[in-house]
Amino acid sequence: MGLKDLLPLKLDVPDEGCTRPNASMYCFEAGEIRVNEQLVLTCMHTLLAREHNRLAKELAHINPHWDDETLFQEARRINIAIVQHVTFNEFLPILLGKDVMEKFGLLLQKDGYWNGYDSSINPGVIDAFAAAAYRFGHSLLPTAVERWSKAHKFIASKRLSDLIRRPYDLYRAGVFDEYFMGLMNQVAQAMDDSITQEVTNHLFKKVGARFGMDLVSFNMQRGREYGLPGYMEFRKFCGLPTSDSFEDMIGSMSNETVRKYKSIFEHPNDVDLWSGGVCERPLPGGMLGPTFACIIATQFSYSRRGDRFWYELPHQPSSFTPEQLHEIRKVRLARLICDNTDLIDTIQLFPMVLPDHEM
Repeated sequence: MGLKDLLPLKLDVPDEGCTRPNASMYCFEAGEIRVNEQLVLTCMHTLLAREHNRLAKELAHINPHWDDETLFQEARRINIAIVQHVTFNEFLPILLGKDVMEKFGLLLQKDGYWNGYDSSINPGVIDAFAAAAYRFGHSLLPTAVERWSKAHKFIASKRLSDLIRRPYDLYRAGVFDEYFMGLMNQVAQAMDDSITQEVTNHLFKKVGARFGMDLVSFNMQRGREYGLPGYMEFRKFCGLPTSDSFEDMIGSMSNETVRKYKSIFEHPNDVDLWSGGVCERPLPGGMLGPTFACIIATQFSYSRRGDRFWYELPHQPSSFTPEQLHEIRKVRLARLICDNTDLIDTIQLFPMVLPDHEM
């Protein structure tokens, strides 16, 4: 059919992170072990692998004298810059809101180089970010994942638990595009204290089993095994007011949540970071409450200021020319989706925001 490539088959240790229905069915291989964890993640990996190959093809056309290794490294360098740009330009503003972006120095330059590199900053991942705050998305998960047509019409949906470790739908022609249309048209759940049963009762469920595992329990256990301080300690770290009684917490989260905490814990200091973080009311203009917004903004500030290969930097062997940087700044997620899908011909300018069909 001449459709664009999928990821290579996972032939090496084929059952790792994968529930195979039979020996002739394979999951996908990517640069990250969790590529098959759920089908939507597989879609994003595939999109960016296709973009890498699209860039390599264009570079080969312009530079016929380059060998494979040079083509690979240059395409990779541009692809990383694109991911950095889209993350800071489109994703973080929705997540954090403009005020938090400004406060933590996360707003990108519109032109020219950015001179914010600081060799004393460790760009490594903060444990509270990895083990709790960046898992805020578990609250946004839908019960079913939808497929939509290129005409922005609903086709069908599948339970999320049926797509975990089973990305096989992507082998059917045209389905990759339909999942992307679904991602752009389906409403996300709110960031709050309610989590779909698809991951609290049916996570990694075996075929034929009634129940699977519980992602929320995993999150609490993960925080404790990591030795993360509690929710209140991070409120303190972020310069936010702390509470000595559960009554003090009223206002920052729903009364019902506070009541439930009071029935489980002896003291507000006992509340786990992930749990407290997802329960907070979101800040105006963003999706996250103040504690998770602070941890995530801190992390992305370190990731930008401590990275010698950051795409906006001058005077590095890896730096782009001003003209190249100008082109990278034009890239949007919408462009990536249009360039690397087969049938999609109309999408909204910001794919992470629902389309306004009235416009």
